[in-house]
Amino acid sequence: MGSKHLTKKQISRLAEKYIAGTATAEECALLHNWYDTINPGNTETVLVDQPVTNQEMNEEIFASLQQKIEQDRYHLMKLPRRSAQWWQAAAAILIVIAGASAYYFFSSSPTKKIPPATTIAAAKEVHAPQQARAVITLANGEQLYLDSLSEGAITYEGNAKLVKKEDGLVYESATKTNELQYNLLTVPRGSRVVNLTLSDGSRVWLNAESSIRYPVAFAANARLVEITGEVYFEVSKDPKRRFSVTSNGLTTEVLGTSFNINTYSDEPSMKVTLLQGSVQVHYKNGKEVQLKPGEQASVNNTSSLQVLHNIDTEAVIAWKNETFVMKGMDLDALARQMARWYDIQVVFESTVPDRKFGGTISRNVNLSTMLKALQESGIESRIENRRVIIQ
Repeated sequence: MGSKHLTKKQISRLAEKYIAGTATAEECALLHNWYDTINPGNTETVLVDQPVTNQEMNEEIFASLQQKIEQDRYHLMKLPRRSAQWWQAAAAILIVIAGASAYYFFSSSPTKKIPPATTIAAAKEVHAPQQARAVITLANGEQLYLDSLSEGAITYEGNAKLVKKEDGLVYESATKTNELQYNLLTVPRGSRVVNLTLSDGSRVWLNAESSIRYPVAFAANARLVEITGEVYFEVSKDPKRRFSVTSNGLTTEVLGTSFNINTYSDEPSMKVTLLQGSVQVHYKNGKEVQLKPGEQASVNNTSSLQVLHNIDTEAVIAWKNETFVMKGMDLDALARQMARWYDIQVVFESTVPDRKFGGTISRNVNLSTMLKALQESGIESRIENRRVIIQ
């Protein structure tokens, strides 16, 4: 494979392996050649046979690419499409190599060059979530706090054993029953993503400020759960028992598939996005649609149920991989995601700027890094305790 034909994902993977010291000679050469095509003459300053420390190398690559990007960013709208593509590729490697401090934003309406980022005023840094701070409410009302539990068997609920494992919570050894006992898993704002495996083997991921109520063991003829917030499902196939998810009058029914549901109360619409399989979506007003992969059912404030096509499903479930992906996202939508993830309040001093953003940033960066990225796109802000004021 030639370096000119590398995708952004391939470039990012090569960069990660290079920094970790696990790249082969061929992979090092590919990355070396790629960088030479986008930044001729400067390759040896950042890609050498025996690099210095990872931190120093990261800083050099970050500085080199950032300088090039800053020179071209404000001329991007005038460049031909081909030039725009190499800029995006450079940004892709920038994100990976610079690690937790890396970001790139592109505003669709830059009108002037923004001066270098100044210090974001903050009495105290707001860190990205470090733990999954979920709470499990058992059938008897007892509450278990996920971050205080060690790995291993937690408790027995009916005929099921609830176990905390490295990759999440698992219900084991449950048989079908007609006597249902319900547990409630609640993930607060400021928590990392929580993974749950239900008694039928279905896997569930919960975003911050979300919850799921579910039976410890499902009934013999149905699988019913209730959610709030945003949840991603990978449902185990069972032709005899449909899997149904209800939330705010919206019901999604499947036999076995992968889909995302977003029903946050502060969002302008509720959305069901299908990745694999087939689902039926019902709304309380009697309207009903069936989705195919890549489609999204959306219910707005007027209770209108419509189907949207050609949805970027990777962007929809980016939260599951703890990443912010902004493809045409407006500032108001980004602010809502930030508020839930960092457990902060975002306030606009005046009207919300009419700006669209693109780019990707890890959700593991601190809040100040997010705000500096916004500042690079002309959005000024300040932090007062756990309030972010957009100026």
